[in-house]
Amino acid sequence: MTEHCAELGDQLAPYVDGELDAAGAEAFSLHLAECATCRHGLHDALQLAALEVRASGAPPVREARPRIARERVRRWSRRSTLVTAVAAFAVMAAVLVVLRSRGGPGAPDAPVVLATAEVRSLEGRVSYGAADRYRRYSVVRAGTAAAPADAIKLDTLARLERNGDLHGVAAAYLLLGDPARATAYLDRATASPDVAADRALVLLAGGRAAEALVALDGVLETAPRHPQARWNRALALRDLGLSRMAIEAFAAVAELGEPGWTEEARARGQALADETNARKAAVDAVLAAGPQLATAPGGITAELARRVQGTTRLYFYDAVRGAATAAAVRALAPLAQTLDAAAGGTALVAYLARTARADFARRGPLAARYARVVAGEPLDPAAAGEFLAQLRAAGQDDILLGAMILTSPDRRTVPPALLTEFRRLADATGDLWFRLLAVEQQARALLARGDYAGVEVAVLAVLPSCRTGALDFRCMRLENVLAESYRAMLRLSDARRVISRGTTRAQRRGEWYFEQSYLSQLAILETLEDDVSATTLPLGRAYIGELVLRDPRCANEVWGRGIIATMLVNREDNEGARREMERGGAAAVRCPTATPTFQDMFVKAHVARDDEVPAVRTEIAKLRAASTTTPGEQAALDHTEGRLLIERDRPVAIALLNRAIAESRASAHRDVNSHKAQSYSYSTLTLDAGHAAEWPRVWQLLGDEAGVSIERCGLGVATEGRRSVVVVRDVAGALTGSYEAARRGSELDAAHLISASLRDHLGGCGEVAVIARPPIEGMPTLLPVDIVWSYRSGVARTLRGSAQVSSSRLVISNAEPPAELGLPRLLPWRSAVAADVTLEGAAATPSNTLTALANAGFVEIHAHGMMNAAVSDASFIMLSPDLAGNYALTAAAIRNQPLLGRPIVILAACHAGATASYRHEPWGLPAAFIEAGARAVIASPDVIADTDAGAFFDALRMRTEQGVSSAQALHDVRIEWLAAHPEATWVRSLMVFQ
Repeated sequence: MTEHCAELGDQLAPYVDGELDAAGAEAFSLHLAECATCRHGLHDALQLAALEVRASGAPPVREARPRIARERVRRWSRRSTLVTAVAAFAVMAAVLVVLRSRGGPGAPDAPVVLATAEVRSLEGRVSYGAADRYRRYSVVRAGTAAAPADAIKLDTLARLERNGDLHGVAAAYLLLGDPARATAYLDRATASPDVAADRALVLLAGGRAAEALVALDGVLETAPRHPQARWNRALALRDLGLSRMAIEAFAAVAELGEPGWTEEARARGQALADETNARKAAVDAVLAAGPQLATAPGGITAELARRVQGTTRLYFYDAVRGAATAAAVRALAPLAQTLDAAAGGTALVAYLARTARADFARRGPLAARYARVVAGEPLDPAAAGEFLAQLRAAGQDDILLGAMILTSPDRRTVPPALLTEFRRLADATGDLWFRLLAVEQQARALLARGDYAGVEVAVLAVLPSCRTGALDFRCMRLENVLAESYRAMLRLSDARRVISRGTTRAQRRGEWYFEQSYLSQLAILETLEDDVSATTLPLGRAYIGELVLRDPRCANEVWGRGIIATMLVNREDNEGARREMERGGAAAVRCPTATPTFQDMFVKAHVARDDEVPAVRTEIAKLRAASTTTPGEQAALDHTEGRLLIERDRPVAIALLNRAIAESRASAHRDVNSHKAQSYSYSTLTLDAGHAAEWPRVWQLLGDEAGVSIERCGLGVATEGRRSVVVVRDVAGALTGSYEAARRGSELDAAHLISASLRDHLGGCGEVAVIARPPIEGMPTLLPVDIVWSYRSGVARTLRGSAQVSSSRLVISNAEPPAELGLPRLLPWRSAVAADVTLEGAAATPSNTLTALANAGFVEIHAHGMMNAAVSDASFIMLSPDLAGNYALTAAAIRNQPLLGRPIVILAACHAGATASYRHEPWGLPAAFIEAGARAVIASPDVIADTDAGAFFDALRMRTEQGVSSAQALHDVRIEWLAAHPEATWVRSLMVFQ
C-alpha cells in the first residue's frame, strides 16, 4: 500500500456510507483513479452491501450499519493482498464517468456514477445528468431481452436516496430496466420538467407511446428545448407510426448540437425518411402503372406486386376486364402467377384462363370501353346506364361487376338499387375477394342510412375470413367502414381497436394511402374523445400533423385546423380556437373548392365576434339548403345557430334550440348528430334559464331531457365549462336555485356544487331524486351520506312482451379471468340465502351472463372491475373467458340485452360505477343496465374491499327484499356499516341509479 493510499485508506468506509463532505468525496474519487488497492476495496465493500440488501429482501435503502461496514473495511485492509482478483467492471464503474447529480434537497455535491457502460441498452434518454452521457445504442439480437448494459451498485442507490436525490434513484432504476421501481421513486421526487420527462420515458418503454407523447408535449410546453423530451418524443411518434412527424422531431433534436446525440438523431431521421419514402414510392409506382396495365402488363414488376399486393390485385382485375384481346389477357399471366404465389392459391391464374377463352368479338369492344373508364373517361348517368345494359346483354359479368362501381357518381360505392345484383355477381365468382367487396358495399349503404348496428352485424360476420394475408386489402376497407359505424355509435374503444388493427394491416402490406385514411379517422376519434379526456389535444395535433406532412394539400390543412379548433373550444380556449380558424381560413384561400363544414360552424358559433354573426348565419343557411344535409345535420345546424345567438337574440335562439330538440327526438337514439344536437341544445337552454334565474324552466328542461317528472324532493344540476346551475325542489314542491357564471378552479368538485343553504331546502325529504346532466351524473360525492338520494333517469327502453318484475335472483361470482392478467383471486362468495341461478367459475362468462340476465329480477355480480380504454369506453367487469376468448362484460354488450325481469342490479366490482361522461351523455355500466331495463343499479366508481363486500352486499340485498327503495336500503346499511366499521370508507362511494 502506498503512503498516499495508507493516508486515505480509512476514508473508504465513510465514502461508501456517504459521510464525506463534498470536497472530501471529490478528493477520494480522484484518489480512486490512481489507487488500485482502494478500487479493489471499494468493490469488496459494494459487494458486501449488496449481499446484505439481498439477504434482507428489501429494496435499496439508507445504510443502517456504518460502523460494521467500517470495521469490515479495516479487516479487509489487513489482508488486501488476498483480493487482487476482483472484477474489472467495478473499476470501470469508479473511473469511467464522474458526473454530478442534479441532486435532491440537501444533496452534497458528490460525484455519482450511473452511466457506466460504453454502450446503452435503453433507447430513450433519461433526464438526469449522471444517466445521460452519450453512448452508442446497442442491444443483443436474441429471443429474450438482454440484461441492461449498465452495472449500478446498490450502495450508489442507497447514497442517492440518503441524499434525498429520489430522481437519481429513479434514473438508476431506468438504466437497470426496472420501470416499476423507477416509477415509485418518480412519484416521490420533487416535480420538475426532468421528472415529468422521465415519467413519460417509463410510459414509452412500456409500449404506451400515445400516453408518452401526451406527457412529453406537456414537458415541452414548459421547457421547449428540453433535450431528453425532444428525443423521446421522436421515439414516441415513430412508435405510433407517425414517421414524417418523427423525422421532424429528430431534426429538432439535432438542432441542439449535443455531441453524439446530434449525429444519432440525424442518422435515425435519415433512416426513417429513407424507409418512409420507399414505402410511399412503391405505392405511387403501382398507382401510376395500374390504370395502363391492360395495355402495358409489365408496368408493375413482380417485386413491386409482392410489396403492394392489395392495390396491385385491384388493378389486375381492372386490367383483365379492360384487356380487349385474348393475347392481352394472357400477357397478364406473369402478374397473376406472382400474386397467386404471394396469396397461396390459384384463383387469379384460373380467372385469367377462363377469360382468355371468351368470345372477344363480343367482349373486346366492351373491355376497351371499360379500360377507358378506368383511365378516367367520365360517363353521365344515361351513358353509364347504357353501358351496364350492354354488359348484361353480352353476359360479361366480371366487367359488369367492376363497372357498377366505376360508373357510380363517386366511383367507389354501388348505387343502392344495384346492391342485390352486385351481391349475386360477387357470390357467383367463387372468389372470396369479391364476396368481401360485396359485404363492404352493403355495409357502406347501411352506414349511409344510419343503420350502424347493421354495419356491425354485416362486417363481423365475415371478418374471420381475414386470417389470410391475401385478403388484407379487402379487410382494411371493411374495418374502415366498421370503425366509422363505431364512431357514429360512440363506441370509441371499439373504433380505436379496429383502426389500430387496420393500421397494422396497412403497414404490413405497404398500403401507404390506407395509413393516411386511418390517420384521419384517428384525428376524428380524438375529437370525440375530447369530450371526456383532457389529454387528446397532443394526439390530435400529431395525427393531423402527420396527415398534412404526408399530403400537404390545403384542404387537409383547413380540415385539420377545424379539428384542433373544436378541441380548443371544448377546453373553453376560444381565443386559441379562433387563431386556428384564422389559420385555416388563410389556407382555404388556396383551395377554391373548400366549403365550410358543420364542424366549422360549431366552432364559429363559439368564437364569432358581433360583426361576424351575419356572415356565419349566411354560411349556416347555405349548409341547411344543401341537398345532402341529413335530418340530424339540420338539427345540429339549428343548435349551432341557437348557440351563436343565445347572448345576442335570446328569443330567436330559444326557438332554434327548441326546434333542434324537436327535430332530433325521433332519431337521437341512432344518429350521433341528432343525439348531440338534442343534448347540447338542452345544455344551452338549461344554463341560459339558470342565468335568468328562471328556476321552474330549469327544472322543466332537466326533467324533459331525463324523461322523469318529480313533484317534490328533487335536485337538478347542470354544468358546462365553468358555468353551473343548481335547482332544488323542496318537500312542498317549491323551487329555488343558484347560478355560477365562472367557477373557480380548473377541477369540477361535485361536493362543493351544492351549497349548504340549498341543501337546507331538502330538509324534511325522506328521499331525494337527483337529475344531473353529464359530467355530474355518476359522481358519488354530490350529496352527503346522511341523505337518502339516487340518480334518476327515464331512459329505460320500452320492452316488448312480458316486462313484469321477476322474482328470480341471479348471482355471478368466483369468475376466473385469464391468468396472464395477474389478478388476485377474490374470496369465495357467500350468502345467507342461496340464489335461484348461479354462474360461477369457468361458467361465469360474458355470453352466459348476458343470457342469464334476460329474465332475472335481482342481480348480484361479484367480480373484478377494470378501466381500460383499449377494451371499453367505460369500466367493465372481468369474467371468465368464453370460447372466443372474450372475458369483458361491457356497457355496450349490456345495452343490447333487454332485461325483461326489470332487475335491481348490485355491481360488487371495483370501478363498476365509473362513467365516461361525454358532453352529450353519461356512459357506463349503470347507464347501460338502466337503458336495458333495470329498475335500479347500485355501484361504485372506486375500489371495493373484497373482505367486506360479501357481508355488506348481502345485508343490502336483504334490506331491499323488505320492500324499501334501493336508495333507502343503501343509506340504512351504509350508516350501520360505517358505525361498526369506520375504516370502511369504500362504502361512501356507492351510488344508486334509477
